[in-house]
Amino acid sequence: MRFDKKLIAVTAVLAITFVVACSSEETPFATTTAVPPTSSVPTAADGARADTTGDPAIGEGVFTSNGCSACHSTGDNTIVGPGLAGIGVRGDAAYIEQSVREPGVVVVDGFANIMPITFANMSGSDMANLIAYLKTLN
Repeated sequence: MRFDKKLIAVTAVLAITFVVACSSEETPFATTTAVPPTSSVPTAADGARADTTGDPAIGEGVFTSNGCSACHSTGDNTIVGPGLAGIGVRGDAAYIEQSVREPGVVVVDGFANIMPITFANMSGSDMANLIAYLKTLN
């Protein structure tokens, strides 16, 4: 059986990250970094920002197809990154968009800045749908 070296490396990084994130005795849900003002939210390569509407059903597909569930639960539990339940209450659409496009700007206390920046160029419509889905998580 032949293994893809890139897949093995990514799996190893995720496993190490998981161990480090879970080794903290402090719960990451007790505190979060303050949400900064969102005077300028980054845009996708096509210049599109997420609008205020989106389809949660399509957004669930965006969440799944981009591998978000590998690191984020849709509940309160930690996988590698923080659980996303209640994210729509803790932050507005601009905050969520910035967190996806520029994940290092606001990092939840107790977590490392390890989210990939590969989502910076997500289209405006995919972002709007993703935000609509995330806002349904309680």
